[in-house]
Amino acid sequence: MANPTTSPPPTTSPGRCLAVLLTACALLWTWWQVPGWYRLGSDDAAGLGALVQLWQQPWLLALLLAVANVVILYRATLPLALPADPASLLDRPRYLADFVFWLCVVFHLASLVLLLLIGSGGLTLDPLWL
Repeated sequence: MANPTTSPPPTTSPGRCLAVLLTACALLWTWWQVPGWYRLGSDDAAGLGALVQLWQQPWLLALLLAVANVVILYRATLPLALPADPASLLDRPRYLADFVFWLCVVFHLASLVLLLLIGSGGLTLDPLWL
């Protein structure tokens, strides 16, 4: 007889993993847009240049990308790649889970390329690029 107090292992929700990915992308986009929003309300070019120099420093962008990668890896990519219950891989079609997994992989690869560009000095951040 089964123990009624034990619950089945939690299944990984592709929707929740997609929400983690979209939230991280939205936060990175919002962080990048702040100087542009400042430019909309101000005519001070020197102030905008100072804000861009302070706000969009390459090391800060690299740090934010690294943190976003770690969060997405542990909260979205790994749960989809390694479900808690291996039998769940056989129970249902995994089209949505596979799609979200590959979206996470594309995010990791794109941010790796961006980090390599930042590290090599190939990415310059100037106020005209906003």
